[in-house]
Amino acid sequence: MGPPKTLKELLTYRYGRWAGRPNGVAYRPDDCAHDVWEFCTEHQCSRKNGHGPEGLYCKQHAKMVGE
Repeated sequence: MGPPKTLKELLTYRYGRWAGRPNGVAYRPDDCAHDVWEFCTEHQCSRKNGHGPEGLYCKQHAKMVGE
């Protein structure tokens, strides 16, 4: 699927789903929407958003998604 590109997609997107956390974690609206992997777990990027499609990404991830 790739990273969500619209706010509508983010409303149903969950970060960090796995067997121990089947529901994952909801999108935090003040942070970048891109998923980040650290120590074999997925979470939402903690940088501030304001760039990229609909202003959902940080400057670094906006370049990866395509402005």
